[in-house]
Amino acid sequence: DADEAAGDEEAALAGLLEAARGEGSAADAARDVLAGTAEYLGAGIADLVNLFNPERIVIGGWAGLLLGPQLLPAVRETTDAYALRYPAARTAVELCRLGPDAVTVGAATLPLRRFLDAGGSPPAGVALSV
Repeated sequence: DADEAAGDEEAALAGLLEAARGEGSAADAARDVLAGTAEYLGAGIADLVNLFNPERIVIGGWAGLLLGPQLLPAVRETTDAYALRYPAARTAVELCRLGPDAVTVGAATLPLRRFLDAGGSPPAGVALSV
């Protein structure tokens, strides 16, 4: 079941974050995993910055929102270290503010946009009933 697998993954990441807050060798290992994750993510984002010169990169999804508050500073630092200076200075790396359902919210705006682009008229062949 997909929901069960996603719940297991979310629980595993939450456990990793909790372990990193502790002390001892398990906490050190958890912090190393998180640091490596931040570096790989930052390097990947730096590639996007170098290739596309975006104004903003938004990290979202359940994993991004769970890990983001702890990893975002390191991700930004790595992005700045690996990206070209000029485009990196003009790119903001942020966490999504729409929550874990951002994709659904974005998809829901598409029909509304078509409706507004058409001046508020339904598409040809579509009758609206009240």
